[in-house]
Amino acid sequence: MVEASLIAPIVMMAIVLFICLVRLAAVQMAVHGAASQVARQAAAGMYPVSLASAHAAQALPAMPGGVQLPGMEQAGEALKEWLPAPVGPMLGAMLQGDWQEAGNAAGSEVAKTALLPLLRQSADERVLDPARLTISYVAFPDFSGDSGSNVVIEAEYRFPLNMPFTRRNIILKERAVERGWVSDSTPAAREGDPDAEGASKLQIASIEPDPLRPGRKATVTAIADPGTAVSVSVRYKSGASTAKHLGDATVGADGTVSWTWHVSGNTTPGVWELVVTAADGTRVARHFVVESKATDDE
Repeated sequence: MVEASLIAPIVMMAIVLFICLVRLAAVQMAVHGAASQVARQAAAGMYPVSLASAHAAQALPAMPGGVQLPGMEQAGEALKEWLPAPVGPMLGAMLQGDWQEAGNAAGSEVAKTALLPLLRQSADERVLDPARLTISYVAFPDFSGDSGSNVVIEAEYRFPLNMPFTRRNIILKERAVERGWVSDSTPAAREGDPDAEGASKLQIASIEPDPLRPGRKATVTAIADPGTAVSVSVRYKSGASTAKHLGDATVGADGTVSWTWHVSGNTTPGVWELVVTAADGTRVARHFVVESKATDDE
């Protein structure tokens, strides 16, 4: 009895700690899944936002001091209500002149208002309490430069540590990164364009199949001047692909060049980027979709 009374509390504490660690791992995976889903939804809405940003930059004159044209604030509010989240709130914030604020959720109520409901809606309520989820950081692509085209979502979850003699919370942070669906960084040169003289007429003609499947072959075809030295790189969530048959090549006499590579079976489904670069520095990019076999069977 004495030995049991001494050992039983220690055994119970070990069991409770083990259960807590299992729950902690399950919650962490659920938080990452919710953040990834919100990042994918936001990345898919980047293309209309990038088009609006480019159109506004060309149509609106440069105004010092961040002064907005009359009616822009009302137009931004209308877009927030008309377009679905997160495209509407992001585009409305941009037209109202606070795009930089919308890029950082820590200092922007616009981004929090747009993405936090999506995050809580995506949470697995069997594992998570949506009310404990918050967004600590959001980063969107910079359409005016080359700083990157990734959508970054950082989510926080207050995990209650229901251990004896303590009621503290553990803050779990998970970051999800998805490449935004934006247009090619460098458009193909047009015949007769005086600004294109001396530049390589580089263009991505096709990426097949559409969508790509993990564990299968994929082919990209580019168009450029015959004899041009070009190279291709493919970037997934894990980084640049190291598959064979990617890299340097020379454009044939017909003005085309192709690469065929094997898409790894471990490739994460999503929207990724393929970049073709010429020897003179001309660079074109195109996004492609990788879908799992399960999605294809459905």
